[in-house]
Amino acid sequence: MNKTDDILERLKNMPQPIIDNPDDLTERIMGSLGSQDSKVTTPTLTGKARSGALPLIRTILSLAALWIIGFFIYLQFDSVAPVSQQTQPPQPSIINLQSSPTLREVYKNHLCQDCKKSISYTQLRSMLYENK
Repeated sequence: MNKTDDILERLKNMPQPIIDNPDDLTERIMGSLGSQDSKVTTPTLTGKARSGALPLIRTILSLAALWIIGFFIYLQFDSVAPVSQQTQPPQPSIINLQSSPTLREVYKNHLCQDCKKSISYTQLRSMLYENK
């Protein structure tokens, strides 16, 4: 920072240039800037390409997103029973009293027998983490 301060002090102490016509100088600077702005052009799409391509791409991407969301919902809520279980009549539930010492756990086992037959995403994830 000390070097920067030294340089600034030297610039302040140097003699400043004297401008004879400051208005002419300003007009010349502004005129040269105006001519450069007219040379700079930005590439744009033609009206036909802009009007046809973007809505088509937007429609295709929206349909793909909806299809993915629908497929995800279908996989989450689809519960297809195996063919062998559909042909057999339902079996009466067997309660194992030795593994469930309280009535609450017996009732919970009775209610969750259907839950034990299907595997959910959380069960798969916990099984995966248990194997690691």
